[in-house]
Amino acid sequence: ASDAEKIKKTAECIDHAAFDAAVDRIIGARNIYILGARSSSALANSLNYSLRMVFDNVKMVQSTSGGEVFEQLLNIGKEDVLIALSFPRYSKRVVTAVEFAHRAGANVVILTDSDKAPIAPYADQLLTAQSDMASFVDSLVAPLSIINALIVALSIRKQSELAERLHRLEQIWDEYEVYDKSR
Repeated sequence: ASDAEKIKKTAECIDHAAFDAAVDRIIGARNIYILGARSSSALANSLNYSLRMVFDNVKMVQSTSGGEVFEQLLNIGKEDVLIALSFPRYSKRVVTAVEFAHRAGANVVILTDSDKAPIAPYADQLLTAQSDMASFVDSLVAPLSIINALIVALSIRKQSELAERLHRLEQIWDEYEVYDKSR
């Protein structure tokens, strides 16, 4: 399927109640943990970057080794949210980390390709995106479309706080010449 078809099918099949609940839980979270391994790490990094623009309480879980993942999730609990991203071939490390967070009482938002994915049973909110892993380089546009929709929904809900935050960031970027403004 083409990227456009994957995005269209993802948009048609998204569970709107789960999406809205995920937004509510993320907004109210004490800490927001993000986890993705292997090919899903690019998606997790993108989500981490965007959420850090909106929230101060974002923690990117580095998935380099199993023990380290549990150390990073040691204090996760009922007031926290774990957003886990996993697509075929599913990382066993992500599955066990999601199970750990679920048992600790954290709200678990899962972005994956199917309700049959090994992490799906641990989801409080399951968001699925089309994926047809035909090769080792599957397109990430469908899951990225859900990530973008989450960021937009969260930004709208935090609009007044976000405007002030971005204004302050823009001043800092200008003062320290973070971006080239030669045009």
